Amino acid sequence: MPGKRNARSRVRGSWAARLTGVGFAILLAVVGAAVYLVVGGAHADNSASVLPTRVLGTQAIGLVASPAATGASGPAAETLVAARPGLRFSAAAQAVTDWTADQMAGGTYIFIYIPDGLCLGASRPTAVSLQRCNLQAGQRWIRQRPVVGASGLDYWQLRNLANGRCLSAAGGAGQAGPAARLERCQASPGARQLVAFLTTS
Repeated sequence: MPGKRNARSRVRGSWAARLTGVGFAILLAVVGAAVYLVVGGAHADNSASVLPTRVLGTQAIGLVASPAATGASGPAAETLVAARPGLRFSAAAQAVTDWTADQMAGGTYIFIYIPDGLCLGASRPTAVSLQRCNLQAGQRWIRQRPVVGASGLDYWQLRNLANGRCLSAAGGAGQAGPAARLERCQASPGARQLVAFLTTS
């Protein structure tokens, strides 16, 4: 009968629509799960990369660059000091311990300038400055490639955790001493990229 044929075709058509709807719902679910995994994974990575804030030890130091790091002769040791403009390695302040080195859990260091309580940090790809302390990667430093100097003092490259560049005594020396900069870390660092922790003890 014609009525029965129409009912059958309606049933067939409704099944096709249902299957299409179910397929579309499954596709949406798969896309949603993929987005969740990507976004959720990125969020997990961010939370996992939070830097430790526990201080393992603190000491008063001078941050010193010296030709003696490589056994060369030359000017006396130069200590990192605040100067105008910026930060400089000054021979006049070679005996000053104006910094605290805070060794953090995880192996990084934070350097605090005692006269004003500000932290040594990367401010641009090649610039360093004194900043309000925030414990972020731009103010974290890693000691690497140790060298024993002619005087028996241990020197290290200090690599910034945020941009991977090393603290260097560079630029024109002038009367105030060479400017402190961030430069690409050398595989075999010269004296201007080797820094010692000078202590009074």
